[in-house]
Amino acid sequence: MSSFVGIDLGTTFSAMATIDDSGRPVIVHNAEGENITPSCVTEEGGTVEVGEFARRAWGADSTAAAARFKRDMGTSTEYKLNDHSFNPVELSSFVIKKLVQDAKKNIGDISEAVVTIPANFSNDARESTMQAAKEAGLNVNYIVNEPTAAALFYAYKNGGDFHGNYAVYDLGGGTFDVSIIRVDGQEVDVLATNGVSKLGGDDFDRTLVELVQAKYQDQTGVALDPEDFTTNDAEDEKKSLSKRKSVLIRVNKKIVEITKEEFEEAISTLVTQAELLCESAIEEAGLDAKNIKSVLLAGGSTRIPLVRESIERVF
Repeated sequence: MSSFVGIDLGTTFSAMATIDDSGRPVIVHNAEGENITPSCVTEEGGTVEVGEFARRAWGADSTAAAARFKRDMGTSTEYKLNDHSFNPVELSSFVIKKLVQDAKKNIGDISEAVVTIPANFSNDARESTMQAAKEAGLNVNYIVNEPTAAALFYAYKNGGDFHGNYAVYDLGGGTFDVSIIRVDGQEVDVLATNGVSKLGGDDFDRTLVELVQAKYQDQTGVALDPEDFTTNDAEDEKKSLSKRKSVLIRVNKKIVEITKEEFEEAISTLVTQAELLCESAIEEAGLDAKNIKSVLLAGGSTRIPLVRESIERVF
C-alpha cells in the first residue's frame, strides 16, 4: 500500500508527514531518527550528501556545502560545490529525495505528495518547487500556502469552532511572511500577504557571529577566524539567549560574554522590518489589528522574546 505525504521544504530544515491508520497526521522520521532534516547539500567525488553532515560542513565553511537555497527559488542562481554547479531546483530535489528515501523504510512507497510554499512566493518560485519535487520522483498534485497549512493544523489540533480573521506570522530560518486570513471551519481565504525571502534565523545567527567577532577583537586585538565561531555555534547560543540574560562563549581559550540586551539591540532593525510588513498586510486586508482574533506563530525564530514582544505591539 502506498502512502500520501506532506512535505515542508524549509529554508533551514525540511520535514515530512503522513496520515496513519487512525487518520492522524504523524511526522515521518528520517534515517537518523530525527523529525527534521537540515536543508543542506554537499558533494564530493560525484556523491551528494544531504542533512546534518552537510550542515556542519556549511557552518565551518560556507563554500563547502550549499544551504539557504530556498531563498533563491525561481532564480538562475548557481551554487558551486567542488567542480560542479547546481541551481536551487536541483539542490531542493536532493533534499526531497533524502526525505523520500528515508521515508520508504518506514512507510513504504509514496503515491502522491502535497508540498507547502510561502504565500508570497512568485509564480516562478512556485513552479520551481513543483519541479524539484518531480525531479525527486514525486507525483505532486497539490501545493498549499504555508499560512493555510498552519491554519488547517491549528483547526485540527484545537477542534471546535474556528472562524474569523487571523494572522499567520511565519518567521523561520531564512524567510519571513505574514498572512491575514479569514477562516470558516476548513475553508481558509488569504486576504493579504506580505514578506521577504531573505529574513530569518540565519540573519540573526550572522548578527550574533558579528557581535562575537567584534568583542573578541576588542579583547585580544586579533581578528577571530570564522571557523572558530560558526553560524552553527551562533544558532545554539541564540537559543540560550531566549532563556537567559547573557551567555559566556569560550572562543580560543577566551571567554566572550554576550548579553540578551546586546543581541536584541543588534537584531532590532530586522525585527522592525517584520513589523512594518505586518502593518502593511493588515492595511492591505482592509482591517484594523483589533479585527484579528489571534496570531498563529510558525517558524523557530518566533521563539525569540524580542520577536514575540514585537508581535504583541503590532497586533
